[in-house]
Amino acid sequence: MSRCRPIAVIVCCLALIGCAEGPFWKAGHYSPWAQEKWSAEEQQADTLFERKRQLSELVAQAKNSSADAQNQAANQLKNIIHRDPVLLVKLHAISLLPDLPATASIEALHLASRDPDSRVRIAAIESWKRVNSSASVSQLQEMIGSDTDVDVRLQATRALGTFNDPSAVSALSLALTDNNPAIQLRATESLEKVTGEKLGADVAAWQTYIGNANRQSIASRDTTTIR
Repeated sequence: MSRCRPIAVIVCCLALIGCAEGPFWKAGHYSPWAQEKWSAEEQQADTLFERKRQLSELVAQAKNSSADAQNQAANQLKNIIHRDPVLLVKLHAISLLPDLPATASIEALHLASRDPDSRVRIAAIESWKRVNSSASVSQLQEMIGSDTDVDVRLQATRALGTFNDPSAVSALSLALTDNNPAIQLRATESLEKVTGEKLGADVAAWQTYIGNANRQSIASRDTTTIR
């Protein structure tokens, strides 16, 4: 019995220490350090919420203002995307860019599309989907052809399926030749949305379809030139 008592004491002590880091550590009953940790986390959350709120208000005000005001707001978002160390703030800034029909918004999205962090590039893709500009298809095509991250290329291929634009078909033809079968499959799905054709997941059939469409387009231009 004398040997069991020290062991029981040790187990109880470990249990108390564990509680401070366990599911109820935020109660702070066992450690001042736990209370400080909880307070710091709440402060960070409040700061993040406030910063995102301020950015949203900035864009909301600029949206109905002059072109200069819109460009100024877009440039502020651009600086955040380029320099801010907090990822969630950068992602929020990217999501706000399509609300500003300004030249600086397009420049900021191009910057985000080349960010070293793939999460930032994927956020940029989501924003490109909301931008009614030929720059969207062009940038997404570039990302399919040059980005080294498979997830980024997959998202860019999917995004092209939201554009009712002949140039999207040409951009998706690049994805059909990708070495990754998943990207090829995603390209066939996007092509079906853009063209309305039902060719399924047959990559070769889609390549033939695009080749025929290109030849018809060239023939039509030649006929128009002769006339």
